[in-house]
Amino acid sequence: MENYFDYTKKIFDPAQVKEKPDVFKDLRVLDFSHVIYGPTVGKVLGSYGAEVIKCELPWVGDLWRFGVYWGKFWKHSNICFQFVQYGKYFFSLNLKLPKAKEIIYKLAEKSDVIVENFASGTAETWGVGYSQLSKINPAIIYLSCATYGQYGPMRFFPGWDLLAQAAAGVVSLTGYDGTDRYYKLPDYVGDFLPGNVGALAVIMALNYRKKTGKGQYIDLAQTEAVMRMMPNFTYEDIAGQELGRTANTDPAMAPSGIFKSSEGKFVAVAAATDEQYKGICEAMGHPELVTKYKDSWERLKPENARELYDMTGKWVGSSTLDSLVELAKKHHFAIAEVEGDLDITGDEWRRERGSVVMVPDEMYHRLLLPGPSAMLSKTPGKIRWLARPLGYHNRYILKKLLGYSDEEIQQLEKERVIGYWDDKPGIEPPVYYDIMQDPMFNYRGE
Repeated sequence: MENYFDYTKKIFDPAQVKEKPDVFKDLRVLDFSHVIYGPTVGKVLGSYGAEVIKCELPWVGDLWRFGVYWGKFWKHSNICFQFVQYGKYFFSLNLKLPKAKEIIYKLAEKSDVIVENFASGTAETWGVGYSQLSKINPAIIYLSCATYGQYGPMRFFPGWDLLAQAAAGVVSLTGYDGTDRYYKLPDYVGDFLPGNVGALAVIMALNYRKKTGKGQYIDLAQTEAVMRMMPNFTYEDIAGQELGRTANTDPAMAPSGIFKSSEGKFVAVAAATDEQYKGICEAMGHPELVTKYKDSWERLKPENARELYDMTGKWVGSSTLDSLVELAKKHHFAIAEVEGDLDITGDEWRRERGSVVMVPDEMYHRLLLPGPSAMLSKTPGKIRWLARPLGYHNRYILKKLLGYSDEEIQQLEKERVIGYWDDKPGIEPPVYYDIMQDPMFNYRGE
């Protein structure tokens, strides 16, 4: 048999990704969601082959098109919007108008999944809720992504990442004990995590539909999804006290923490096993600690964990990063440099694996993006194209999927049922790009 690592390198080779099939080929998703939480669901499904049609209001678009960091646009687009919306079809129509609803009903009949994250009950009020669309297509899987869910006393409260982190209890666990300073986890963990949970829920519903032929309604509360990643509630119920803030340490490992090396670089160190603990003690030059705290029960007593933390901090502070890495190799303990964004994107091994991908694009030329997270040997994820201007795929969707004529499309434009962009960064094409020569924007059905 060939070497295992040669084998895995071959079957996961990023150069072969485009030649492999999509696991969600022929799956169509109508995406009514906006900003990050809901759109992440479509992003995940789309990365593995789903046809995701993102529906936006004409001349306005998704709020996140304008949610740029520090007010800085990139080629008249929002880089963060690009991160969430790549690979989708961009369809712009006014859901408040009857003709727009007719179009949605036709698309719903041909779709498999619908995702929305309006305020609870809004989609139902507009006539595009689960009770209405499931009558048109009983097999539809309908996912509502609200901050507090579709029922209960908090259902009408608005929310964003920061609010979800606060209401889920995440923020209360950040920072150091004995201080009154708390922190939110950057950047939008309270959106991205529930979005991935939403994609998982859709996949579960698809599996049920495959067995029964029946669709279903999924109610995903953002705050509840974030809450599910924390075991603190179970701990507190049993112990009768709060777990407390653990700052930069792991409460199940000692020593553990993030420390500064002699040249000012930060490293994470943690001992999960007795063997790793022994390695750290030997590397520090304190083998006597191996017998002093011979098991994790002793090491995790608060006073002992503090002593080990302080000793590890002094040792790291008197050592260079390179010497620490060499000691870790020699003594078999876990250590990792705290890397920044530029460090990660510049890593050759991440690019080699397809974890970071430079995406070529006809409209925006190129953009560096993280590749799809799960690497499947048979049906890997792909980044097909970057996000597009508002209404970019209007003609394609109406002509290709629904059979509308040029005259009918022109009438919809005239009645402002469908629309495009105005002169605003975030929703329009780059200034250098000749949109009138773009074959997809001007799709004629050839």
